[in-house]
Amino acid sequence: MGSRDRTLTLDSMLDSIVGKTIRLHLPNGWVFEPWFTGPDFIEYTLVAGPHAGRHAIQKPVYARPAPSLETLAWYEETGTVVHLSWHLESMTVDRHAAVPRWLADSDMAVSAGDNQSEEFLERMRKLADQGPDMPRHIYSDHGFFELIG
Repeated sequence: MGSRDRTLTLDSMLDSIVGKTIRLHLPNGWVFEPWFTGPDFIEYTLVAGPHAGRHAIQKPVYARPAPSLETLAWYEETGTVVHLSWHLESMTVDRHAAVPRWLADSDMAVSAGDNQSEEFLERMRKLADQGPDMPRHIYSDHGFFELIG
């Protein structure tokens, strides 16, 4: 399914992102691939955008507030709080993220790496400790996603 035709017919409407592998596109060149949501985790790699090369496994809070809407929210080791609303019919997503000031004011490439690496986590702790945390930079934007597996 191409980026020009992201609307599914009712016969083939995506029923959930859980268990699916997707490619997520957000403004300013952010592309996450693959993105996989399991029953109690998400795993993603940022392949394009401000911190391309980032790989993370997160434990989000998942909700399904409506039949064609799912949400994920989590806290990243950088201190960033992320909330995504997945609109299943249109295969679009709304992102709201509160990024700590130290990260928003730096080259976000500093957060590229694997959050399963103890060395990476220690580097993020040191940067966060140097601060500042406030005022946060808020991302509030809209993108789309495609099934890739």
